[in-house]
Amino acid sequence: MAKGLIVHHGRYWAVAGVALLAVIVMGIGSSALPWFFVVAGLLFLVLCALIIRDPATGIVLIALALPFERIGAYEFGDMTIRISQIFLAVTTAAWAVYAAQKKQFHFAKNPALIPLGIFLAVNVFSLMNAVNLGRSLTILGYIVFTAMLAFVIPNLVLTERNMRRILAALLIAFVAVSIFGLFQFLGDMTGLPPEVTGLRDLYSKDILGFTRVQSTAYEPLYFANYLLIPVSVLFAFFLVGTNVVRVGWLIALFGLGAVNLVLTVSRGGYLAMAAALFVVSIFFFKKLFTPRNVIILVAAIALVGWIVVQTLSSSGELFTIEKFEAHVVNAFYGASYDERIVTFEQAYAAWRGHPVIGIGPGSFGPYAAPHPYYVPKDGWRIVNNEFIEVLAENGILGFTAFLALIAVLIVRSVRAVRLTPNTYLRALMVGLVAAFIGTIVQYQTFSTLYIVHVWFLIGLMVTCQNLIFRFHGTAGTQLDS
Repeated sequence: MAKGLIVHHGRYWAVAGVALLAVIVMGIGSSALPWFFVVAGLLFLVLCALIIRDPATGIVLIALALPFERIGAYEFGDMTIRISQIFLAVTTAAWAVYAAQKKQFHFAKNPALIPLGIFLAVNVFSLMNAVNLGRSLTILGYIVFTAMLAFVIPNLVLTERNMRRILAALLIAFVAVSIFGLFQFLGDMTGLPPEVTGLRDLYSKDILGFTRVQSTAYEPLYFANYLLIPVSVLFAFFLVGTNVVRVGWLIALFGLGAVNLVLTVSRGGYLAMAAALFVVSIFFFKKLFTPRNVIILVAAIALVGWIVVQTLSSSGELFTIEKFEAHVVNAFYGASYDERIVTFEQAYAAWRGHPVIGIGPGSFGPYAAPHPYYVPKDGWRIVNNEFIEVLAENGILGFTAFLALIAVLIVRSVRAVRLTPNTYLRALMVGLVAAFIGTIVQYQTFSTLYIVHVWFLIGLMVTCQNLIFRFHGTAGTQLDS
């Protein structure tokens, strides 16, 4: 008993030490330690204790912290430390120590790890071509760290009950940041300062004549990308008619997400959401065109459209429908389009120089800069197309592994959907794969691999697949073997 007690407390203090170190680091980054840092530190230690008691709780906390990308994050030097990242580090440490003590290293089936491992290996080998090795190592570290979610989540979330807890946390966070997004829009529209709204000057109504909602995210396009997950799942639940959330709440929450997504005024986000909802509609085609669902959807679309037009029109004299329409549809002309063409050409030139393994992770910015070791005033450039950027930075080998990762996730998800009779898991699986396909579509307009919520989505997809294959048949065995 004494030995077990020592082991238990050893595990506790190991992870609590990590938490305390994180709090100390945050304190050092500030000229003084305000009271809210002390409160946050104590709360964080309590949450760490919960994670130690049940490491799966860490995934629930990550789901709650997922959208807090800019607001709720802490700037430490040139790094941005996010709550979700800290929870991921603590959860991984707690799970690893627990598994080592129990000597239980039976990992969950995860075919996606094969192409992911190959992709990461190519990233490592491509470092030999990096034009700025320091930046490439940093970016590779970010990618590996966030990609851990695709490995950790399936190994910690082993029951449908835990999956429901995660979904509840995800929806709670979604509601909170969506309500804040509406406040952000209305606050900027009525003249509240950025210190109150949390809006970056770049997205205020003074620039385009209307506010672009970013909520707690770094940019509107990232917020739109995050919204793909809850909105796609809510739409799938609505069509299936599952009793997880009442129909009235499903419609209200879906409308809340849809209004926020429209107010991001993100062209890529619009295309991504259209693709995601189309995927859900394909899976549940027969349920889509029932008289009840058609009436509800038409009414909801009309109501959302009316709300958006009314809110945008109230932005004042700076706003016109023509300005809004021009911003949305100018994907193929204007300064933004010209810049994309230039970056595409530079990316292809970089790839032709190193076609097999590319120029190294995160190397496009230094490659396209006047000097590879001096950050331009407007920051490192990106390709604004993830697939082209992967081709340039990781060559044809990395590009092929990246496509293989996508293919494995989609194929395995489709097989899971066809197999399960469980209404809840089927709707959830469809919603997740729809959000993933929407993300692939949006990746045609931006390029950042180390986004926490994208890898969180991938981890949930694999987990949902495993739950279906484990409890509802053996059809997944052939693909898992």
